[in-house]
Amino acid sequence: MMSRSRFRPSLALLLCLSLGGCLALPQVGFLLGRIALSSMGVENVRIGNYHFDPGLEQINEMTLLNSGLALAGLPVNFNLPLALSLPMSAPPIQLQGFAWSLEVPGAEPARGEVSEPITLGGGDSETVTLPISLHPDTAGSPEPRVSALLALARELSADNTLPAGSRLAFTPTLPAEIARIIKAPTLHFDIGNGGSLNEEDRDDSPDSSGL
Repeated sequence: MMSRSRFRPSLALLLCLSLGGCLALPQVGFLLGRIALSSMGVENVRIGNYHFDPGLEQINEMTLLNSGLALAGLPVNFNLPLALSLPMSAPPIQLQGFAWSLEVPGAEPARGEVSEPITLGGGDSETVTLPISLHPDTAGSPEPRVSALLALARELSADNTLPAGSRLAFTPTLPAEIARIIKAPTLHFDIGNGGSLNEEDRDDSPDSSGL
């Protein structure tokens, strides 16, 4: 009993430090669920050493197959800057990072994790750039795979946005002591025409049953 009474004040202090203000545990989960993401476009689309500019046509299937770089097994790489923000009235919050996954039509799902701390203030935004590697969802000989690689790279670089029908999932990472008590929600965003991010739904309501 004594150890539990000593745990509660330390947890309360940690919550105050991590969230920039003392909030009840259910409010913490609600605040996490209000994080908004804005896509800032696609940057630096490339396959191996080949960088794609909008409208680039001189790279074709034979160029890649004859390059000697074994490009049939390489992904399409690009950078995806995201702006994270909270509503104007929200108190500041510090995340330990976040896990993400991205689904793009015609490609295998990609996933990763950002481990650097991120501080968000109400009304402000913080930019985080995700390094994305997409493998075409194509099996068989190198020729169709290279064709799929080129098609994906050209689609991404044509207007520097994610294709419509893409889907991004975002799960905030909490300090270990808080994560044992609160389950952070997973937010899902659908990418519409023009690369805009539209929040679709979220998984896992905050769980404070450990109290």
